[in-house]
Amino acid sequence: MRFKNFTLLFLMGIFGLFTTNLFAQEDATITPDQIKFWIGEGENEAIFIANWAEPDTALAWGYRFNAENVTVKEIMDGIAAADYRFSYEATDAGWLLNMHFNDGNLDLSLVEEMWVSFLINGNSSWDTFDVATVAPGEYVKLGDTHCGTLVDPVNYIYVWEKEVVAVYPLANEAMIDPSEILYWVGEGENEAIFAVNFAEPEDVCYAWGYRFSTDNVTIKDMMDDIAAADSRFDFDASVEGWLNKITFANGERYFVLEGFNAMYNLNGAMSWLTFDQQTVVNGDFVKWGDYRIGTEIAAWTYVWETPVQPVTVNTEVIESTNTSLSLYPNPATSYTMLKLDGMTDDAVVSVVDLQGRVLSTFTVQQANEPVRIETAGYRAGIYFVTVSNATSRQTVKLSVQ
Repeated sequence: MRFKNFTLLFLMGIFGLFTTNLFAQEDATITPDQIKFWIGEGENEAIFIANWAEPDTALAWGYRFNAENVTVKEIMDGIAAADYRFSYEATDAGWLLNMHFNDGNLDLSLVEEMWVSFLINGNSSWDTFDVATVAPGEYVKLGDTHCGTLVDPVNYIYVWEKEVVAVYPLANEAMIDPSEILYWVGEGENEAIFAVNFAEPEDVCYAWGYRFSTDNVTIKDMMDDIAAADSRFDFDASVEGWLNKITFANGERYFVLEGFNAMYNLNGAMSWLTFDQQTVVNGDFVKWGDYRIGTEIAAWTYVWETPVQPVTVNTEVIESTNTSLSLYPNPATSYTMLKLDGMTDDAVVSVVDLQGRVLSTFTVQQANEPVRIETAGYRAGIYFVTVSNATSRQTVKLSVQ
């Protein structure tokens, strides 16, 4: 008997150590402040985690609601509706058949049908997922048992130790078609678009068009030329190529993008090069933005969804002591003559309507003779004729009858 009792005690001790080690395994979770993608609305919050086995992956979303509690199915339905990457299949009886996530890189499904369990705050639930409820502050995890650890064989409790990763939200970079651009700077057969998404004093995005004849240009080249052509736009940068500030003065409003909040994307993807090194080719789209109003779609990759507005041509008159500008006849019918007195440098002449659309643009090369502008095809109304070069910019109003 003593031997038997000793054997029993020994076996119980071994089983106790074994179960203690099992229960030492802790379910990996995540805190609300780490969640990046919140779905739903309300003052209550819960976290949904899914764990797949091949490869071992744990992803998390946040869910907000106003009710006292929600079912696990309601959370999953909300996530599936908001995030096309996530989907699931279930029977009418409330048994989960499969769960999927596909973002183009990861393509996840359960290893085998019905091999799934779920926890609420680390405790196994015996309800079906359309019945089990989640209260504010709780987290629910559905996991493939192939990659879980069975910590309680009696109650069939699994935990999943894989580090939980917060899912990034979905967002699309707001773009603009070249045909919508109103203000083109530079000359050449190649075109690129330059945009800035400001946060102060409000969320707004403005865009310019840029033309060039070389194979590529740096972003700083674009910004230098835009600043030279448009007195409303300016920027400041360090010698090392780090941006300090971008500003845009639009009438009585003054927009600012501070360098320490600024990032830029090239065709929707972040570049790690300084803007005096990063080159742009024909068809490219460059956007600066304040990361605080952007959406982080990957680590250190932000996009801005604010609709892009084309900047109208600047009709502000910049005084010049060297050049005087006049038109005659004005009002005009079929033509007008542009007189440039004292112009010694090449200049770009643009005719713009009241909506800011550029109707005509050409270069005048150090000519003091009057330049003929055809107006026969213009509708009756008010237009602006702008002459700009490296040192001055002047605008005069033109009336067409």
